Amino acid sequence: SLSCVGVALKIWNNTRLEIKLGEQEVLVVKARLDALANQINPHFLFNTLNSIASLIRSNPAKARAIVRKLSHILRKLLQGHENFIPLREEVEFIDNYLDIEVSRFGKDKLRVEKKIDSKTMRCMIPSMILQPIIENSIRHGISPKIEGGCIKICSVLKKGRLCIQVIDDGLGISEDKLSSIYHSGIGISNVLERLKVAYQTDFTFKVSSRPGKGTFTHIEIPLQDSRYNPI
Repeated sequence: SLSCVGVALKIWNNTRLEIKLGEQEVLVVKARLDALANQINPHFLFNTLNSIASLIRSNPAKARAIVRKLSHILRKLLQGHENFIPLREEVEFIDNYLDIEVSRFGKDKLRVEKKIDSKTMRCMIPSMILQPIIENSIRHGISPKIEGGCIKICSVLKKGRLCIQVIDDGLGISEDKLSSIYHSGIGISNVLERLKVAYQTDFTFKVSSRPGKGTFTHIEIPLQDSRYNPI
């Protein structure tokens, strides 16, 4: 009957509208994540180029090594990044970044340890989420410390969730400054905002620190296999 056809068309139109709204929401989330990611890259590149400039005359061989590492990073950035990537790709990116920083500071002043569970390597995470945390550890924790220090990067699966930790034994953050890091500057506030956009409230992001002892950053997000990308 005509009434049945009318009901069917109404359901179909409502479904189309819901799908269209869903697609628009996805595009909004993508745009927000892209905008947040783009806040990080220029800052990171500026520091790296400064490092190369300072080494060109004093240590051209080291400058060339950094340029090679930077070219790998730039290739990755210029290819266009997905909003979510496997942890494996993030670790590869971080390896190149840390190689540059170790070249700058020297192996004695900046040491890197990784304890990455192989089962976590295909888990999806927001791209470029670890670099700002590691950069903060180096800049504010280890760089000002005369004897340097160590950065540890760990990942593990825990109760169906992915846990990532970045630990340094740098100068640490005073208690009065600790609460403000979530809202000030680009680095940590950017990471927090991207986690909110990606997971709403279904995540944990905590930075704890002891002055003179170092800083501990803990991220816990829903487990997402690389065979399924939510956005």
